[in-house]
Amino acid sequence: PPPPPPPPPPPPSSSLASLEGSGLGREASHDAPFNSVITAYARSSDPRAADRALAVLARLEDLSPLLRVGATVTSYNAAMDCCAKRGEPGRALDTFERMRGKGVTPDSTSYDTVLNAFARDDKVGSAERAWEFLCQLEEERTSGESNFVPSSVSYSTIINAFARASGKDHGGLSAARKAKEIYERLLDRTLDGTVHGFADPFANSCFLNCCANVRGARSERKEALIMAIDAFEDMKRRPDVAGEPNQYTFGTMMKACTRLSSDEAERRRLMESLFVQACGRGALSGAVLGQFLRHTPSQVSARAILSLGGSKREIPDSWYRNVPRKHWPAPMTNNDDGYY
Repeated sequence: PPPPPPPPPPPPSSSLASLEGSGLGREASHDAPFNSVITAYARSSDPRAADRALAVLARLEDLSPLLRVGATVTSYNAAMDCCAKRGEPGRALDTFERMRGKGVTPDSTSYDTVLNAFARDDKVGSAERAWEFLCQLEEERTSGESNFVPSSVSYSTIINAFARASGKDHGGLSAARKAKEIYERLLDRTLDGTVHGFADPFANSCFLNCCANVRGARSERKEALIMAIDAFEDMKRRPDVAGEPNQYTFGTMMKACTRLSSDEAERRRLMESLFVQACGRGALSGAVLGQFLRHTPSQVSARAILSLGGSKREIPDSWYRNVPRKHWPAPMTNNDDGYY
């Protein structure tokens, strides 16, 4: 008969029991075994994973006098990550403050984990709490209490949080307006050198997506579309600050135009203009081409493609020269629904 299947791996709680039962608490010289258990809880489907991870962290803190090394920033980061993945941003923030109270200095992962915890939470007010936390970090840096410098990713994370809210009843246009304020703050920080590194186009795409998610009255959608167009045009004028437009920029801008345009004529005009620009910049991905074909009449899309030197079965290489290979557009087929 075939050999019996191997036993399933023990759940994180079994790992913790083994850790405690082995007497490792008295003999360990570092926090790695505890961190492994906390990380296992973060990856598990246990509904009480956050409780258990924090219990392991508390045990490590209690055993610190017996160990040569107690809870480290890695231990706290793992526990905060577990709280974030369980949709408990408040507990992640409490763990962050607890870490600082213990005299452990947070690193960039600590700050970004708390921001992510609020950004991925759908509860009312989560985006605002993420923004308040970042403002607090900016004030602490100015006063000398902290040397953490928020990155463009930090700002983009918060803009994404408002993008989630802008598509909900409690967000809407007010969420897009707040995202605009945050995006402009990022551009100012990039311009004065506070935010280091290369100009990142991701933040622009996050803001465009926030505008695209706005629903409501026609006047609200019009204002959101104007904000998106202004940000898109500013990006082209200042690529050294906002980054170069890429396939994601054009794809998200097309999404905004299809959702927010006031009538079919405006939608058609904007989509055709974006298609021509994407081809000129070598940013025509399969997704961008797909949106153009889906949201414009076939005679309009065919005319635009032919006018640029393409055809239904041949897409010039120059149109997607700056797009990663896996996102290249495929040749169009002669079907009846306008898709390629």
